[in-house]
Amino acid sequence: MNVIEPKYKYKEIEKVFKKLISGNAELTEHFMKEVDLSDYNQEDNIPYVDIGSISRFVVEKKLDNQTSDFDLLFENIEDVYINGDKDVRNFIVVGLFEGIQNIGGEKIEYHHSFNEWLKTETQKAWNEIIDYWEGTDWRIPTA
Repeated sequence: MNVIEPKYKYKEIEKVFKKLISGNAELTEHFMKEVDLSDYNQEDNIPYVDIGSISRFVVEKKLDNQTSDFDLLFENIEDVYINGDKDVRNFIVVGLFEGIQNIGGEKIEYHHSFNEWLKTETQKAWNEIIDYWEGTDWRIPTA
């Protein structure tokens, strides 16, 4: 039986970061001001803190209604999520998605306002993390 090796591994987290910011010059500039990937290692750096830079960027852009680059960003997120190992998938959910939801808080309606950009697998993960913290009543349409 052939085991397919994940494309993105948590032990190679800099590759995950590079994919997440790829194709978006503004996000790349924002991220690189805060995180130096040239000498990144998990002994000296804390990936779960560093991904907060991307979460903050997403929330700021959403609040400013500057979402033109969200299609590519969320395609990159989907690619990393689908092709990542278990720890990378957890990193996307707990680090990035919870970061966006927590930073956005009441300022953005995170339950549904990212649906147009989330792809199939990341939409499921996005919804499941909300369900975990809030239950499923948010899924019931209100009059």
